Amino acid sequence: MGTNRKRTKAIRSRKTKPNKANLKAKLRRIHKNSEILKEFAADEEK
Repeated sequence: MGTNRKRTKAIRSRKTKPNKANLKAKLRRIHKNSEILKEFAADEEK
């Protein structure tokens, strides 16, 4: 058996790998939403 630190590191690295794609998708959604909100704000000013 490995040390607690090595086991913890392995578990955390396994958890972050699948989460990385989700984080990227979330960022894309946030940017898209902010662009839409900027367009609405520009339309309201007119």
